[in-house]
Amino acid sequence: MKYLNYNDMKKDFYTIDDVCYLFEMDKRELKSYSDRYNIVPKQNQYGNWGFSKIYVRKLHNFIYKEQKNNNSSFNKSERKSDPWA
Repeated sequence: MKYLNYNDMKKDFYTIDDVCYLFEMDKRELKSYSDRYNIVPKQNQYGNWGFSKIYVRKLHNFIYKEQKNNNSSFNKSERKSDPWA
């Protein structure tokens, strides 16, 4: 998951396609994370499904931390098994 500067987020509402683009993932993967963290899309006044800016930030933060922790634990286990690390 790439880093997002939350201050640069200009929109108040992001469609599901917008979030997929921001997070660089497909809809299936986004749905999985959305379900896991109980952050569900809402419909805006125009009938588009998506997330308000605050929920995009929350979802990104959860995913970012999860992936960062998974990568760091993976790297630690690699170092233990590699005597040259």
